[in-house]
Amino acid sequence: MTRTAFLAALEQLLAPLPEAERKDALSYYEDYLDAAGPENEPQAMAELGTPEEVARKILEEQSPAGTCAAPASPAHPCRNRWRMVLGGGLAALAVCILLFQHSKATPVPPDAASSEPVSSSAVAESRETSFVADMNTTPVTIPADDLGESTLQIPLEKLKQELTLSLNYGSVTFVTDPSLTSDKYATFQFDNFPHSPVLRTTGGEGRTALTFEMPENWQVAPEAPEAMLTVTIPADALTRLVLNLEVGDVRLAPLQLKTLTVALTNGSLRAEDLTVTQDLLMELPIGGCTIDHLSAAEYVNITARRSIHLHLDGDPADYTTDARTNNVVRIGSKEYDKSYASSGPNGILNLYAGGLIYLNVDE
Repeated sequence: MTRTAFLAALEQLLAPLPEAERKDALSYYEDYLDAAGPENEPQAMAELGTPEEVARKILEEQSPAGTCAAPASPAHPCRNRWRMVLGGGLAALAVCILLFQHSKATPVPPDAASSEPVSSSAVAESRETSFVADMNTTPVTIPADDLGESTLQIPLEKLKQELTLSLNYGSVTFVTDPSLTSDKYATFQFDNFPHSPVLRTTGGEGRTALTFEMPENWQVAPEAPEAMLTVTIPADALTRLVLNLEVGDVRLAPLQLKTLTVALTNGSLRAEDLTVTQDLLMELPIGGCTIDHLSAAEYVNITARRSIHLHLDGDPADYTTDARTNNVVRIGSKEYDKSYASSGPNGILNLYAGGLIYLNVDE
């Protein structure tokens, strides 16, 4: 397991702790691994044990069943008991590392040694630079059994204006649950994702953004199952939805939105009964788009490498349409050579595809 995976897993397992306690623990283990240095991180993590074992020790020490209850304030002496115990482990590890490094080092004559002291900050910066450079250049394969599952719940009131999802790995599926009400939570279920942090940003007026960013040099084993983020919400919970995916598909259950913006670098989109009252914007440079039933959109602009299949609410002739393809446009039983134009009162459709464009075709 890598350093990033270890710390991310530990952060999730320490979720029951107060935020200040959790940050303090994570900061301690970051310092612990920094002291070990990149070359000795595997040995340091082996000394610590698995994230589950480390988290269990910390939680047991902080629980009421222990010798004292969880601290009421950061100044409480019980807070640092686990830090004192593990500090001894750090000291022992440091001695081992020094002996190991000394055995490999070439002796330096006294007259060749520098008399200028080296600051601890310079050493730390050098180690950090070396570690970052190594992580950016050395491919890291994540085995299938090192993929994890996690669940995040967000109050619906924090999503009512806008939800933005940005993932550079994995697919997204939306599931609607009519039993959820405004005082409940939306559920974000991450399945088969590497243990990399999910960043959450909550803005004012019901705006939330979730970002999953896997390091560029990480690669998942070919036999690994598909990474899937499943979002469970009421159909009318969102006003604006923004989806940015690099590798993965999008599946949308029946949703009622004001605006929908989708950018899929390498993936396709499929939606069921979709209501977008204002703007629908999609860019799919590799994949295709299928919307089984689209209603009430005032403006639609879809660009897809493969086919576009839309079943519109009403007759396509009722829309101002600019449909262009490298192949043909099919409207019902009629085919048009590469382009189709129409004018009507219901809205504007701009559709561009490398393959076929289908409008109101039941198959």
